[in-house]
Amino acid sequence: MGRKGVSSFLAWHRSIVDWHPIGRGITILIQWAIVGLYVMTMFLFASQEASSANYTGTFLARLLPHLSGAELRQLVLVARKVGHVVAYGFLTLIVYYAARKTKGLRRGALPFAVVFALTVAMADEAYQNRLTHRTGAFGDVLIDGLGMTLTALGLWIHTRLRKKHKEVMDDAEDERR
Repeated sequence: MGRKGVSSFLAWHRSIVDWHPIGRGITILIQWAIVGLYVMTMFLFASQEASSANYTGTFLARLLPHLSGAELRQLVLVARKVGHVVAYGFLTLIVYYAARKTKGLRRGALPFAVVFALTVAMADEAYQNRLTHRTGAFGDVLIDGLGMTLTALGLWIHTRLRKKHKEVMDDAEDERR
């Protein structure tokens, strides 16, 4: 199937999904299933030895044998904290898109996404406190919050720019008439 064929198929599929309430419901269900799967994966990863700082340090020491112990500890800390920011920023993003499609959550999709991700972050740290190879820390929730905040800010700016662009396009359309 050529490029034109793919785009026509996608246009046809989108028209069916938008028109048919069951198709739209399935799309929303799939989005929330992705959110649930992502959250479960986060908790599953936290339960594995591979998520520990020791494992990360050993892995990076093999990968970068020229680093000193102090440099390695600093790199482990930075890598793990960047991982927190990215993981919770992505969670905020996928929850936002799922909430935006869900009736009743649409108008407050962004605050809902941030609160949802924050709740998962707190639950994750509480869970890590119960694991032998992990230590849950409130500071990590703050770092997770940085990822949520950056994502929320990016989404808010994107929404404002889209709205402004739509207004400009509508004004241009009115002038042409």
